[in-house]
Amino acid sequence: MIKKIIYASICIFILSSCGSTKVLPTTGEVKKSSETVGVLVLNAKGYGTSQSEALDHAKEQAFTNLFFRGISNTSYVKAMIGNEEESKKAHKRFFKEFFKNKGFNKFISNTDITKAYNKKTKSIECNISININSLRSNLEENGVISGFKF
Repeated sequence: MIKKIIYASICIFILSSCGSTKVLPTTGEVKKSSETVGVLVLNAKGYGTSQSEALDHAKEQAFTNLFFRGISNTSYVKAMIGNEEESKKAHKRFFKEFFKNKGFNKFISNTDITKAYNKKTKSIECNISININSLRSNLEENGVISGFKF
């Protein structure tokens, strides 16, 4: 009887965890691919249970690192925004639209997959071309960063 209860409990636990929304971790697996005036191309690695989920995660990682951590060997060594927790709290609506509703896509001019989706590691690598001028203007318009003052 006790074995049946334990077995049933384990089955319920496993089944209930299957439907939960999985939050993918933030990684530092983002580096410069190239940089020209107005365009920053970042090589980012993303993870997910499908190619499209991994690709979206890679894009999120590119922007998360650009905004809150900085990207070495670029003009954005220093993070564009800075304190992630404070900024996300102060600009909840903006970040919900930007990350959860995939608003970041309007600042991406091109995405090239450099390493195809790997089913074993559930990962993908791609070069993401970001229109930095448009992104900066949008951040300023939404009050997330301040503009240059002369």
